[in-house]
Amino acid sequence: MARMSVCYSSRSIISHKGFNCMNDAEEMTDADLIKAVNELKQQIKITNLENDILERTIMRLDPSLMSNIQQAIEYASKLASSSTIGGSFMRSQTSRFDFSPSKILSSPSRASTRRVESSAKIGGTTVFGAGTRINVMARLELVSTEMEILMQKLVNARKKASKQHAMLKAQLEEIELRVADIEKASAAFNQEVIVDGWDKLAQRIPAEIWIRYMTEWMKICDSQIGKLRLRTSTLNTQFAKFKGQIKIKAELNDKLRPVDFDKIKIENQEAVATIEQKTKQLEELKKMTGDANLNLTVHKKAMWEQNSYLVKIVDTIKTKERQTKAIDKERENIQVQADALAVRLTEVKKVRSTYEVPDVMEYVAVKAALGDLQKGAKLLENRLRIQHIALTSLQSKLRFMKA
Repeated sequence: MARMSVCYSSRSIISHKGFNCMNDAEEMTDADLIKAVNELKQQIKITNLENDILERTIMRLDPSLMSNIQQAIEYASKLASSSTIGGSFMRSQTSRFDFSPSKILSSPSRASTRRVESSAKIGGTTVFGAGTRINVMARLELVSTEMEILMQKLVNARKKASKQHAMLKAQLEEIELRVADIEKASAAFNQEVIVDGWDKLAQRIPAEIWIRYMTEWMKICDSQIGKLRLRTSTLNTQFAKFKGQIKIKAELNDKLRPVDFDKIKIENQEAVATIEQKTKQLEELKKMTGDANLNLTVHKKAMWEQNSYLVKIVDTIKTKERQTKAIDKERENIQVQADALAVRLTEVKKVRSTYEVPDVMEYVAVKAALGDLQKGAKLLENRLRIQHIALTSLQSKLRFMKA
């Protein structure tokens, strides 16, 4: 890009000083030479920054001036190459181009331009091979203006970047939801159709399973689409509502005057006084409510005690009734047992009245006969055991003889 005449004037000064430096180069020490080079580098850096700011200002105010500046820079480069030409010839040639601050800083904003022109004319100094230079105040004004513009651009870029970041974040979330739905649907399809729907006998997937799965899936999709449509309609309604509120606030912002704010302030004061009055009434009502709650608690406690005593009495009555029923049942059982014992007692009395005690000698004879019979039975059992043993031995002998 093209650079300003300030650069040209600075270069002219540097080149003009360069002749003296060339003449005195042999007399300078290394430290002075390094110091001079560093100063020149610093001046070049500052000049480049000034040229950048002036170029931005010209492109913002009147871009058509950059053509003249481009021609001036080309001509300055030619003059730098032919440094043997005299100063009068350079002044006569540079007078063909108009590089005054009034020409460069002309813009639609006449107030700021007028200030820059006056400051430039007052503080300007004529340099060999250049026009009037811009003073420090004009440079500060240009720098502050460019800084404000750059800050505004930075704020706009940040807002745009935040909106784009939010949009990209929403798109990423939507893509993640879509990927999750696709993976879920794919897993369900593989499980229900490919794995569970495989017919081992026919070695294929029946068409009925595929059709049934697709029908159910379409029903689920329709239900989800209905929900999303309802949600979208709700969001659109809310958006229209908020948009209307913003429009109303914008209209009110255009129509409102300081008198309206004073009116609102007076209304707010009246509302605050009303709120304080209502607050006092509410505090009194809270006190009355507290007293009523205290009385209610006392009566409620007494009622709970009465209810607990009544419950105990009812439980006692029920217990006594159960005990009465149990006693009645027990009385009936005892009555039945008493009747049975009475019948048995009658029978025993009858047996006792008809029972006769036998003679003692007859009892002794019967006992003696019983003892003889028991002794004979025991002898017979011994004989039977002996004969059984003899039979067992004979059978074993017979088996041995046959063998």
